[in-house]
Amino acid sequence: MHNTVVSKYEEHIAIIGAGISGLTLGISLKQNNIPCVIFEKSPTISEHGAGISISPNGKHILSKLNVLEDLKNVSGNTSETIFFSNLKEITKISSDVLTTSRKSLHDILLNKFISLDGEILFDYELENINLDLKEISFKNGKSLNVGHIASCDGIKSICRSKAIDSSHPKYSGYSVWRSIINQNQSHIGFYLGAGFHIVSYPINNKQISFVAAVKTNNQIKESWMTKGSYSDLQNDIPNKVLEKFSSLKESSEIYKWGVFVRPKTKTLFKKNITFFGDAAHPIVPFLGQGGCLALEDAYIFSNLYIKNNYNISKTQEEYQFIRLGRINEITKSSLSQGKLNHLKNPLLVFVRNFAMKNTNIIKHMTTKIWGYRPENDIHF
Repeated sequence: MHNTVVSKYEEHIAIIGAGISGLTLGISLKQNNIPCVIFEKSPTISEHGAGISISPNGKHILSKLNVLEDLKNVSGNTSETIFFSNLKEITKISSDVLTTSRKSLHDILLNKFISLDGEILFDYELENINLDLKEISFKNGKSLNVGHIASCDGIKSICRSKAIDSSHPKYSGYSVWRSIINQNQSHIGFYLGAGFHIVSYPINNKQISFVAAVKTNNQIKESWMTKGSYSDLQNDIPNKVLEKFSSLKESSEIYKWGVFVRPKTKTLFKKNITFFGDAAHPIVPFLGQGGCLALEDAYIFSNLYIKNNYNISKTQEEYQFIRLGRINEITKSSLSQGKLNHLKNPLLVFVRNFAMKNTNIIKHMTTKIWGYRPENDIHF
C-alpha cells in the first residue's frame, strides 16, 4: 500500500535513472541552480567491467560540465586509430578520442553531481506515472508530486512503457562479447572480419577494453551480465585473431550481451515527460555514439530550458526539433556500419578496404559526427 503523495519535489525536475544521461542532466541543471533530484532503482551505482569511447562531440559536453580533465587523468591515452582486415593493416587515422571505463565515467559524473549538492535517492524503482497529475510512484511505496519527469532509465525504460510504448525492445541480430584485460596498447584497434569485428582500446595505462561484435540469430539477453567463457568466444571469433589478445585466456570476466533496438524514434516527449539516451533512442554500438548522444541530449535540454525561461513545453518542442534528425541519422549510419564491418564477399571486402585506404570516407564520417557542437543548434 502506497503512502500519501509527498509534494516536496513539486518544483523539481525528477530524473529517473542515474546513468550517463541522468547524471549529465543533473549536473547541467545544478550548475544553473535549477531544482532537480535523481531517482535510481539500484541500491548503489555499480558499473561492471566495460569500456566506453568518447569522441570529440562527447568530450565537448564533458568539458562544459567541468569533468573532462578529471576523466582524462584516469583514462587511456590514444592519438590514433588503426584499421585491420584479416589482421592486415588497411589504414590509420589520428583520432582525438577519450577511451575509459564506464565505471570511471560514472564515478566522476556522480561525484560532480554530489559536489553541486545534488540529491540522489537510491532504491527508488519506478512503478507508475500519472502524467496529468505529475505524480510518480515507486515500488518502495513512496509517491511524489514533481515538476517534470526526465526519463533516463535506459533501453528497458519503465517511463517509456508507461507513457508511450509498452512494446519490448527487439533483438538486432547482433551480439557483443566484452572484457577488460591486462594488456598494454596505445591506439584504438579495429579488426574487421567475415561476420564479426573487434574494437580494442586502453582504458588506463594497464588495461584495455575488448569488444567483439558478431552477427547471430541466437538471441541473447540485453544484459551486461550474461557470463560467457573463452571457449564460447572461440566459437564466434577465429583463433588467429584472438591470439592478438592473449590475456583473454586468463580472464574470468568475459560477458556476452545481445544488442537490442527499437523502431525509428518519432517523439522525445509526451505531456510532462521527456526522454533521453537509451530510453529515447537505443542504438547499435558500431559508431561508438550511444554515450555521446546521451551526453548531448541532457546538455541540450537543460540549456534550452534556461534559454526558454523555464518554459517546459517550449523546451520539449525545441529539444525534439533539434535532436530527432541527428539521432535518426546516426542510428541509421550505425546499422550500416555494422554491415560494412562484417562483409564476407571477397570483392566487397576489397572495395571497402580500398575506399578506406584511398579516399576520405572515414574522415568525412568522423568529421560530420565528431564535429557537432550543440551551441550551433541552441543559438546561445
